[in-house]
Amino acid sequence: MKNRDFFPLFIDLKGRDCLVVGAGNIALKKVKKLLEYGAKIEVIAPDILEEFYGLDITIKKREFRLDDVNGRFLIVAGTDNHILNEQIVDEAEKLGILVNNITSKEKMNASFSAIVRGEDFQIAISANGNPKRAVELKREVEMLLKVKKRRND
Repeated sequence: MKNRDFFPLFIDLKGRDCLVVGAGNIALKKVKKLLEYGAKIEVIAPDILEEFYGLDITIKKREFRLDDVNGRFLIVAGTDNHILNEQIVDEAEKLGILVNNITSKEKMNASFSAIVRGEDFQIAISANGNPKRAVELKREVEMLLKVKKRRND
C-alpha cells in the first residue's frame, strides 16, 4: 500500500487549542515539540508519565471521550491503542480538525516532520512515515549546513 502524500505546510500554533490523547513517551515528544511552537495543550489519558506534570499544559487523568475533540485545532492520537487512535482520527476528520496518529502512517490528515532549525530558517523533513529515516536525513542536513543542534531537538 502506498503511503499518503502530505503537503508540507508551516502553521502558526501560538495559542492554538491542541489535544494530545495518550501520555506515554511518544506523546511526550509530541507535546514538547508543540510547546516549542506556543500551542495551548491539553493531555487526556488514564495513565500519565511523571514528566508531563512539569510542563505548561492542562492534564486530565481519565479516559478519552469522543466529545473531547470538539473545538480543537490539532489533535494527536498518541495512545498505543491503534483502534482508539483510529476512532479519534475518524471523529476529528468528521469535524475538519487536523489529526496526527502515532500508530499509523496513513490513518491521519496531519504528519509531524523532523525539523532542522537555523538562525533564520527551518527545514521540515518527511520520510513517508519512517521517523528513523527522517531523523537520519535531519542529521545529514544539519551536517551539510553546519547547523548547531538545539537542546530540545
